[in-house]
Amino acid sequence: MPRKPGSRPRQGPVFKVSSCDCKDCVAACLNSPGWFMPGGVKALANHLNLDVPTLFKKFLAVGVTAMPDGSLRHGVMPHKMRDGKKPGGVWTLAELAQPGRCVFFDRGKCTIYPVRPYECARMIHDGKSMAVKLRRHIVKAWTPAALKPYAELTGQRLYGAPPRKRGR
Repeated sequence: MPRKPGSRPRQGPVFKVSSCDCKDCVAACLNSPGWFMPGGVKALANHLNLDVPTLFKKFLAVGVTAMPDGSLRHGVMPHKMRDGKKPGGVWTLAELAQPGRCVFFDRGKCTIYPVRPYECARMIHDGKSMAVKLRRHIVKAWTPAALKPYAELTGQRLYGAPPRKRGR
């Protein structure tokens, strides 16, 4: 249905920043690190006084998400500590399904809390459907252009969100 002239475009869900250390949040840190928005990686690099390639090779990884149409989309996340896998790689869906502690979670605390991933800062406590919407919101920001430096660093083809269609 076309929008009425002068009306605002429909906005997606609002994901408010949350701040807690409840058992659900800690479980997320121990099992599946949240994803960054593209600008969040640079903010973390600045926070740690590293360039993005060094940060990626030491502490980050590329994750993958299956979309409703069956396509795959990539994004950047903290490395999961497990199975001797090294940072700076690409995780498969099967690897992501296995639990692994976030590289930045140490002694029960997030060591990068002020610049934690977008998804971590908006931890969903009230149902899986909103968590899925949050991940899809993040994936939309990971365009082919945003993923290009990580494709070069990993030597793998990465799939970003297609360009947004302009209104009629």
